[in-house]
Amino acid sequence: MAPNVSVCIPTYNREGFLKETLDSVFAQTYKDFEVVIVDDGSTDGTKQMLEKFGYNVRYFWQENAGDAAARNKLIELARGKYISFLDSDDLLYPDALEKMVEAIPQDAEETIVYGPYVAIDEQGNILQRRKKKLYSGRITRHLFEDIFIHSCGSLFPRKILAKAGGFDTFLPVCSDYDLWLKLSLEHDFVGVQKPVFKRRRHSGNISMISFANRSTEYSVLEKFYFNGGGRKVIPHRLAMTRLSKELYRVARSAIRESMKTRACEVLRKSLRQHISLKAILWLGIAQVRLHPSLWISQDYFGQEPRQRFPVKKGKSISDIKVVMDFNSVLINKFSGFYTFGVGLLEGFARLQERPELVLFCSSRLAAKAEEIRKYEKQQIVQLKTLTVKMQWLENFWNHFNYPKLEHLTGDFDIYHCHHHLMPPTNGKPRLMTVHDLRRYKLPQLYPKSKLGFFETAVKRADHFLAVSQSTKNDLCSVFGIEEQKVDIISHATEIEPFEYTAEQKNGIITDLSKKLGQQIDNYFVVISSPDSRKNISRTVEAFQMAQKSLPERFKLVVIGQLPKREKEFAGKLKANFYRDVFWAGVVDDLRPWLGCAKALVFASLYEGFGIPILEAFACGTAVVASNCSSMPEVAGDAALYVDPFSIESIADAIVKISSDERARQKLISAGRERNKQFTWQRTAGDVIRVYRKLAGI
Repeated sequence: MAPNVSVCIPTYNREGFLKETLDSVFAQTYKDFEVVIVDDGSTDGTKQMLEKFGYNVRYFWQENAGDAAARNKLIELARGKYISFLDSDDLLYPDALEKMVEAIPQDAEETIVYGPYVAIDEQGNILQRRKKKLYSGRITRHLFEDIFIHSCGSLFPRKILAKAGGFDTFLPVCSDYDLWLKLSLEHDFVGVQKPVFKRRRHSGNISMISFANRSTEYSVLEKFYFNGGGRKVIPHRLAMTRLSKELYRVARSAIRESMKTRACEVLRKSLRQHISLKAILWLGIAQVRLHPSLWISQDYFGQEPRQRFPVKKGKSISDIKVVMDFNSVLINKFSGFYTFGVGLLEGFARLQERPELVLFCSSRLAAKAEEIRKYEKQQIVQLKTLTVKMQWLENFWNHFNYPKLEHLTGDFDIYHCHHHLMPPTNGKPRLMTVHDLRRYKLPQLYPKSKLGFFETAVKRADHFLAVSQSTKNDLCSVFGIEEQKVDIISHATEIEPFEYTAEQKNGIITDLSKKLGQQIDNYFVVISSPDSRKNISRTVEAFQMAQKSLPERFKLVVIGQLPKREKEFAGKLKANFYRDVFWAGVVDDLRPWLGCAKALVFASLYEGFGIPILEAFACGTAVVASNCSSMPEVAGDAALYVDPFSIESIADAIVKISSDERARQKLISAGRERNKQFTWQRTAGDVIRVYRKLAGI
């Protein structure tokens, strides 16, 4: 015998919520019902959970087709005379079905019964909510003015849902509102005044407020009024007021999502339908960018930010939106920040499943974002630019807890900081990548360092990524941070492993010699930077000490910017003061220089990671590295180690690697194998695991 009521539950990756939902259904005082579940492509343990607890339900799994399609399938599968939809994260009050069945008028089988809800948070705590007046009878006019009927907490005769054709599968949201408006033209409604269900509010709600969702709601209203029969029952003035009000809401969402042009267009359209002082005020605010969200420019790539339709609460990383500060990445192409930031994007690009990424930077750096353009075109990232100076904003945030980052970027789940910009958020977790603690470990080299912003960021961060175990140890010891709050990831190199033939090397060495103005048949490479910790002057001194034991014509080539604090040494190096030591300046491509060198001499005083080690490995070059900080951790058994504070130790290593070809080749082979452990795809996967932890999935 068919049940009187079919409780119909669409679900998608809500294993954690669904059990509580079903418990509320089977606790009903009214017993003449069945439970039908349509699983819209879940990849979590939903089916296994149902089997484990033995719920008496009819379960149907389908490929993911969206919420409306899942509800239509439920209408098809239901056997009951009436259908009561229930979202898989919401809860019924114990007497909900009893109240609604009792409210059905006699001899009125095509009447729809509905009731109000109480809002709860993710943990089930009751939230405050303004009570809405419920109406009975033909309610089209009231329903057009406000949404007070929901897909849950209602009782629909199954035959009228089938006759109406079900839900519009082309609508990402509001398909229920669209159907209720249509049904209100032909059927009576009865409102039950006491709450019948608990509606859970969380970041995964499909109906969350956004520009896309507000736009869809407006299109539903506009279509219903002009083409769906609304004109027959709704006065024109009332309709224009309602449509104008909804356009105002669309515009406010556009402003929150930094869509200035779109917001102005929508507000003008709203004012054409109905004059509103609020719309006039916000049009002015949008035009002169007074709202913090409009400090972001959306026009860098000539397009509005792509619409982000809210996803269902699930267990997938693709449901997560991560906002990253990319100012520190783009400001210096030769920095570790740039290498890590761009490398991480490349790693994400190689993964099949990744979060939605929003990058923001100051507008003056937009021209430097060419490397990001390809990821934007592939829809891997969305880049937003600030029209206000980042330094001003960071100073403001250092003293005030406003504006929240959500005002600038739209809503998100995790903020990921690559340096020290740590803005206030609406309770969202803030993740900070720490690349090194050199200013704390070698303070004598940085007497003028201003560490206030960095220290403030460390205090505000909820979790950390350290690029090595060494950096994690330094972070925990310097700031007293608990170890469980720090996860370790690694860098990688963008250089794909290769090996030159002897003929290729001869040709490349000829070209490099012409660039230097000196013949360099055999040479070592040293990579310099404006930072004195690279230990270039001591390395040059060690090379000179080693020269008496080296074969003839060995050279030392210094690549990169020279130490700012060692002006005398830099001047001598530029003037070729040191015998057989030459400065090549800044080069765009390290591969020819490293690929033909006998070895990289990397006697740095301190590294948070040590990317040049991996670059040398990829180029098939032997490595001499310091025996301190992160370098032994990165190089493993594939480097010859030195004491970076000892000129003699560095000199001995230079002599050994130039005279023992067997040992050098062994290091090259070990380096190639070691380099396989470090890829940007692996790093991106490690970062995603941390995102999952912070997002609770």
